[in-house]
Amino acid sequence: MTQLEILKELTKIFGLEDNQGYVDTYIEEVKFFKITSNEELMPLLYNRGFSFIGYGKKIGYIQDKKFEHNSNDFLLITSPQPIECETFTYDNCMMGIYINLNMARLNRINSQIGELETSKTSKKSTPFSVIKNKRTKDIDEIYFKLIKTLLNPLDSKIIGEYILDELYYKILISEEGKVLKQLCEQDSHFSKVSKVVEYIHSNLKEKISAEELSLIANMSVNNLHKIFKKAMNDTPIQYIKKIRLNKARQLILYEKMKAVDVSYEVGYDSPTQFNREFKRYFGVTPSKIHTLGYKNF
Repeated sequence: MTQLEILKELTKIFGLEDNQGYVDTYIEEVKFFKITSNEELMPLLYNRGFSFIGYGKKIGYIQDKKFEHNSNDFLLITSPQPIECETFTYDNCMMGIYINLNMARLNRINSQIGELETSKTSKKSTPFSVIKNKRTKDIDEIYFKLIKTLLNPLDSKIIGEYILDELYYKILISEEGKVLKQLCEQDSHFSKVSKVVEYIHSNLKEKISAEELSLIANMSVNNLHKIFKKAMNDTPIQYIKKIRLNKARQLILYEKMKAVDVSYEVGYDSPTQFNREFKRYFGVTPSKIHTLGYKNF
């Protein structure tokens, strides 16, 4: 079977033959997605992981950064990141998989590699949290093997874990692997930013101050501001606002919560301020968000 034939078969297996969406597969960490129409620029919240498009393409914007994502590359997202995206389908279809980053798997394989390597990753350089990587022959073969495995629940259960291990290994020993290695180093700037991001996502309902985050990162407020902006393209406060608004959209769309309740759930004191900032960010009020097809990856 060709890649396209496999992807089309997966739409049947996972209930997307006549629909679009983002669904679970037989492997817990792997999601399958299908989009059936071109979409104009809209914010999407990418979770930490690897994005592989098999058919179609996206153009992403993070402030002044722009990248095209298609079947010749894959995205590495090291921290949850809101990205403005345009979607382009081929024959009214875009398909691919998203692999959530498993830190336990990453740490285990990185540790095994470290037992045989003597070089250390530099802690001075802080990479950006979203990196587009060329899909090498090795990575492309693993990707193909993975989507083929998804056709069969027994194959997925028995060999899926080994294929994911192989993918992590090949990425870790590549040039881009330096980024993931920094995530595993407790004292690296990138690891500290990751800890701050995890804290933000766990405490959206609470008041979060810059001083509080600096304590978590074990660095000064000014230094955290500089390092965080380099990695995330936003200051911590800007990032908190974007994540709160994206979380609010999820609660409205998928939990069917009312806007006034959502505003308090994501840490706003004033529903009026929440409505104003929501409209400024998404282009519509919370009550109108159902008319747009926003998604998460």
